[in-house]
Amino acid sequence: YEEEKKMRAEEVVALADTIKMLNSDDALELFKKTLPSASESFLQLQTSAAALRTQARDLVKQVRSKARPGQADTRLEFISLALNGRKVGLDKVVKMVEGLIATLKEEQEDDDQKKEYCITQLDTASDKEKALKRSVSDIGTAMEEIKESVATLKEEIAA
Repeated sequence: YEEEKKMRAEEVVALADTIKMLNSDDALELFKKTLPSASESFLQLQTSAAALRTQARDLVKQVRSKARPGQADTRLEFISLALNGRKVGLDKVVKMVEGLIATLKEEQEDDDQKKEYCITQLDTASDKEKALKRSVSDIGTAMEEIKESVATLKEEIAA
């Protein structure tokens, strides 16, 4: 619970930092550059993804440079890494995870069926064990009765 609480607090701080970054003058200038003004309404603007990525990377660098020494924020490092990386689609990863989930569900169903089978077999084996113990007990009792009858016959013959 404490770990989750700490994680939530870090997320809140990250959101606050992100809002702070988006509300900064640098971000406002970047937004003004990307959104057309009223006078440019008939002008078609095109900005490549690479250019936007470069602008965002520069903005992250500016924010990192304004940070206090020794107070490097790892979230900014991750954002920077993501911006420097190539375009990576998560579709393949999502499909793989969905496949793994389906496989795990099938394996869980198989495990449940095996568990039921094992419980049934254990019950059957327990019933057989009890029946065998009863028959051994019955045979023991029958042997005692036979021994007693043999002893009485010997006494009768001797008499």
